[in-house]
Amino acid sequence: MNIVGSQIYEKVICRLNCGPEKATAFLISNNQAITATHAIKKHYPNNEIVLEFMNLDSFPIKVRAVPVEGLPHSPITILQLVRNIDSEFYCVFYNHPVNKDDNYEIFGYPSTKWATGNWILSTVSRRITDQMAQPYDWDIDLNHNSNIEDFSGLSGSPLFINKRLVGVILTENNAKGKAISLGAISIAKIEDIITAANIKIEESIMYDKYEIYKMEDSIDYSECRFIAMLESANIFDHEDCQQEFFNAEIAKSSIGSKEIGNEIKKFKSLQTNVRSVWKTLHRSYLNEIDGNILLSDVYQRIEDLSETTLKGDDNFSLVVKKGLLHQLSDEGKLGWVRDYERRVRDYLKERGSVDE
Repeated sequence: MNIVGSQIYEKVICRLNCGPEKATAFLISNNQAITATHAIKKHYPNNEIVLEFMNLDSFPIKVRAVPVEGLPHSPITILQLVRNIDSEFYCVFYNHPVNKDDNYEIFGYPSTKWATGNWILSTVSRRITDQMAQPYDWDIDLNHNSNIEDFSGLSGSPLFINKRLVGVILTENNAKGKAISLGAISIAKIEDIITAANIKIEESIMYDKYEIYKMEDSIDYSECRFIAMLESANIFDHEDCQQEFFNAEIAKSSIGSKEIGNEIKKFKSLQTNVRSVWKTLHRSYLNEIDGNILLSDVYQRIEDLSETTLKGDDNFSLVVKKGLLHQLSDEGKLGWVRDYERRVRDYLKERGSVDE
């Protein structure tokens, strides 16, 4: 597991005090936060709810909050802050599947790490389904391999899988005075309160490297540079090129969202190899007006090398590998005629577009 890039979450995850109760909460906007209901149930309104942000500035930032009224009863509570807390980032819920053995990440403030907070990384031990007895509020059981024996204070922490917020920590299970597992509630069980509060739940595209995704009708690539690069080389039959670009973009987005350095590195390596294939054929290509032959030759070479040089550990589909060409073209790193940079500039001027 890798938490590179996860530190940004620490800014919007805060300590919660309500009388003697300690818990964790996290911002979903500049004036709303979420925590576990049981963390405040016994002590509010007799005690104020105070949130402490420890990582937004060089000093702790304290702000009072109150539960949002008129929402369905739920194991989580949405809090309204009495003043805004501005950040360049807020947590966003994702409708992302959670499965046994998935790697997860949690950052929160267990009582034994109250001053600094603590990251916990392990795996999902099981997902409680509708077919199982459900005596608890939570439906996700989590393993942990931390040395911490008491996780009180962690309730209300966000649960991340693949850097996506998929649930909220509610409880810990103990045996002989030691925490043996954690319980979290998933989006599926709190969707009613989230939607009632008009909080958006993002859909998470689960990328399958073996699947070819059909481009959505609403997508318009007509103003993209890779289209101009094709048309400036007299390649106007480019529907397949758009489909390939679309699939490569999904692959790139999926890998980037995980923020796993090794996967990103392998994807960039594949891009480099694809560009090398193009470069070898482009060196001897002399046509300055028509690029149909070059495009066809590069495609053929990618097909020839797809199961060898261009296979890689992930073995992306041939559609994605061809789509990488158009990603690189969109970045101005390759084209389909001899002097493609000059040719695309002239083409854009001819059609009255501004070449950025």
